[in-house]
Amino acid sequence: MASALIARQTLQRALIQRSFARSAAIRVRNSTSDATYVPGGPVYKGTVNDPTTFPPPSRAHGSYHWAFERLLSASLVPLTVAAYATTGSNYPVIDGLLGISLVIHSHIGFDSIVVDYLHKRKFPVIGPLSTWSLRAATVGVLVGVYQFNTNDIGLTELIAKVWAA
Repeated sequence: MASALIARQTLQRALIQRSFARSAAIRVRNSTSDATYVPGGPVYKGTVNDPTTFPPPSRAHGSYHWAFERLLSASLVPLTVAAYATTGSNYPVIDGLLGISLVIHSHIGFDSIVVDYLHKRKFPVIGPLSTWSLRAATVGVLVGVYQFNTNDIGLTELIAKVWAA
């Protein structure tokens, strides 16, 4: 019986000393930091119903960019039909527009992949390298399409010959 009483008193003393040590450590930690402790986390100004600030519209980003992508995608359908209905040598303007539109459409799609999966904040070397590689490849393809449309049979005649073969 006496041993149980001694063990209980010893345990109580140990718990009291432990709680005092924790509170002292918290007081030291709070006194040395610049920020005061807030139980719910940082305090934000305003409420959840306050409006957020939006960046100003830019022609390279946001709704203008989205509208241009949709317009380009929608214009590819009648442009492809017109290029198929007429041959490229009779209407080189349609052939050139189709070539440029396809290259720009592909560039926008690959750029979206690079921006989504190889962002420069996460990949500081590979991100910008892949962006500039895509730009260089797009310029190279545009030069190749121009050379093919002006010095050779053109894009629509090539597709017609491939389908007829």
